Amino acid sequence: MKWDHVALANLNEILANIYPTDNEARRIATAVGLRPAFLTFEGKAITSWFSVLQAANRNANTVDAIVAKANEEFPGDEQLILARDHTPPPALKGPDLAGWRQGSAAETREKIMGARSTLVPIAYLQIGLDRSRSVVRVKRGDGGSGSGFVTDGNVLITNNHVLPSKDHAAKAIVQFNYQLLPGGADAPYEEAKLLPQTFRTSEADDWSAVRIEGDPQAKWGTIPLRKAAVKVGDNVNIIQHPGGGQKQISIFANVVMYAGEGRVQYLTDTLPGSSGSPVFDLEWNVVALHRSGGWITEPNAPTKSTYYRNEGVSIDRVIDGLAAAPA
Repeated sequence: MKWDHVALANLNEILANIYPTDNEARRIATAVGLRPAFLTFEGKAITSWFSVLQAANRNANTVDAIVAKANEEFPGDEQLILARDHTPPPALKGPDLAGWRQGSAAETREKIMGARSTLVPIAYLQIGLDRSRSVVRVKRGDGGSGSGFVTDGNVLITNNHVLPSKDHAAKAIVQFNYQLLPGGADAPYEEAKLLPQTFRTSEADDWSAVRIEGDPQAKWGTIPLRKAAVKVGDNVNIIQHPGGGQKQISIFANVVMYAGEGRVQYLTDTLPGSSGSPVFDLEWNVVALHRSGGWITEPNAPTKSTYYRNEGVSIDRVIDGLAAAPA
């Protein structure tokens, strides 16, 4: 049977915790009949298991076979038992509001609910749609995919781990408009090649830049790069191609939890395939280049505490890196 998106995402996290290495993921995949040569193993358990489970879900009962194998090896794991029985994780019960009473007629019935207003002009939506035109799916020659965006000069910005070399850039393409139309139909998309001789990258800060063949910005526009200040408590949005699929946006409960040392950490939802996406502030300025997620530490933190967050490279680091390595 096919597993739905929520159940598969929950299983992904469970398996990544109990099988945290590529060798273990490869072993289980082989045991249930999958071909590791056609899967992506990148050294991060959450990414490797995403690749395995996506492939397994295209084959009847293969996800169930993975769960059965894991249950065999970890028979007492309660989360695995729930996954095996297709039982969702227990929900947290909210507070009892039975005793709630309306205030007096003299009280204001409408108010700002948080520390600051979330009201924005309606043009906010149009600006977001305009920005989204420049966000692309990056499809590598080996079948892997990520996200990226176009800035001035027809330059693609993405992660180093999406395009780590000129050779990867030479074999990759970008896809514009890979998304759904309002009625649910697939939008017509366009593809373009990259110019590997213009390739620049930073492994340390996980960014790559390379020009796109032709003049796609004339049709799809660009997202400008400007220095940006971002701080804890700010809200951010990410336009992305999660799971290598069609373009989506995460715009709910997106709070910055850490900013410093060239990194920005936030609670915004992403999936493998979202790497290279632009992270926007509430004025649609790019503040970071999304790169990873999971249990991560804060750079130079006095303790080694880990937090379940997503992380991007500060756009200032990308701008400074581009200036130091001109095309």
